[in-house]
Amino acid sequence: MNFLYTDSGLRVGRDSDDKPARKESTVIFRALKALNAGETRGHWSRFYPDRHGLTSCRIGVRNRTRGLVYWHGNYQIEAAHEAFNAGGLFLNKG
Repeated sequence: MNFLYTDSGLRVGRDSDDKPARKESTVIFRALKALNAGETRGHWSRFYPDRHGLTSCRIGVRNRTRGLVYWHGNYQIEAAHEAFNAGGLFLNKG
């Protein structure tokens, strides 16, 4: 799993050795595990944008120290696990 930070969001890319995801929450679980293993160890958690009035999407991550949130903005037109399996998933920045 690889990550690319942009001004508008976070791209979660699938490496050739990554297993396919079966459901949307699996992608977020694996992303959190990889993000917390990196240099920002332990600063990432699951984020539910629907609970904060941002969108009705339930897929997101949050960096607690920087106050950044990312969520799946295309949730209405694509499934997160299918986009990840196809090569990468883009999470919008909030």
